Amino acid sequence: MTSSSSAYLDGPTIALLVGGLVVAGVCAISGINGRPPGRLTLGLTCLMQAAVTAYCVWYLARQLGGDSPAGPTWELWAYLITILLLPVLAIIWAREEPSRWSTIVLAVAAGVVAVMAARTAQIWAGIGLVPGA
Repeated sequence: MTSSSSAYLDGPTIALLVGGLVVAGVCAISGINGRPPGRLTLGLTCLMQAAVTAYCVWYLARQLGGDSPAGPTWELWAYLITILLLPVLAIIWAREEPSRWSTIVLAVAAGVVAVMAARTAQIWAGIGLVPGA
């Protein structure tokens, strides 16, 4: 680990972080403009879901390959399962209640996915852990 505070951010994490924030921004602007979920917002959320699935498979492959996180494994997988479920649940919500607020729900889900993806990388690298806890 280098002394840089962002050294834990690898390619897949940066891609999911930036992608999630872009999806959140597009959905938030659409929701603020009063638009219900449409092809663009739902399509971007589905694309983010595919990226999250690949991200979780990547972590699974790393662990099956013999690597292990510096932080608690249970916490890493709690984050990964949560970000795997969030976009799906937001899409279901948006399809069942197509209002401007559903578009805001898509935005919130994308933002949470972005932040939680960065946190999973921190857990893997052992950043932000309380010593002796």
